[in-house]
Amino acid sequence: MALLALCGEKHELSVERVPLSEAAHQAVLEVFANQETTFRDGEETPFDQNWLNEGNDISTAPIPESVDVFDRIRQSTDTSLPPVGDIENIRGLAMKPEGGQRILVQVFAAAQLLGRRWYVSLLYEGGTYTQLESSGFRLGDKLVCIAEDGLIKFRSLHTLGRVIDTSGIFTDATDEEVTAFANTYSNLFDIADVGDFVGSSSRNARKYMVSLASSGALQGHTAATLQEASQGTRLTITVRDGRIMMPTKSGEVTELMRFLNDGRYVGPISGEAFITNSRRRAP
Repeated sequence: MALLALCGEKHELSVERVPLSEAAHQAVLEVFANQETTFRDGEETPFDQNWLNEGNDISTAPIPESVDVFDRIRQSTDTSLPPVGDIENIRGLAMKPEGGQRILVQVFAAAQLLGRRWYVSLLYEGGTYTQLESSGFRLGDKLVCIAEDGLIKFRSLHTLGRVIDTSGIFTDATDEEVTAFANTYSNLFDIADVGDFVGSSSRNARKYMVSLASSGALQGHTAATLQEASQGTRLTITVRDGRIMMPTKSGEVTELMRFLNDGRYVGPISGEAFITNSRRRAP
């Protein structure tokens, strides 16, 4: 299939065809094939938003319903797609190898553009460098994701978010879900004003709430057991009348939610208190 350009806003991507000569097409196919081999060198694990993947593993997640660009690519043909218009509008490059349903995707950056206004691109030919008079671009040096079998496979959620909308993969609690969290655990927390609690909940705090709600980690705990568990972590938990007093400052709310999500711990060797932004279950 042709080289495809994913253009526009990541919430409303358009798919356009990049016309190539036969020689260029073969060269592009080879580049994508080599990058796919490199990309697949690693262990595939289901995406866990509590784990900050440093790129060593391949995270997998169901393709969000809001991301329909992969279905549109699969249903399209070379002739059904318009040629790319403004190359400065490209967000990603993609290919669907012949005989398969997988889609290989690169992120596209402005630095890949050649012959842009106010920039000079030089080409070496016949012992002399000449200026590139027309616009062009170069391919990226690696894949950002592979979409196949209903899954999107990636190494960096941050980089993937430069191409597609990742809100359906990384989830943080909405205002309504924060309110529901407060109501569900009203036996554990004394929240003076739920509206203020919602306003004080940072994105990280909301991420931890989603994790806590899905794992059920707080079930069976009391304010006393949680206060006891916090000993040594340098987090102060105040209990009054059998409930934890919910902080009102955003940073303090985040730290409490981080602790409840196993994000503060005492080192088993040093005995020091540590904070972690990333955790993963041991095999």
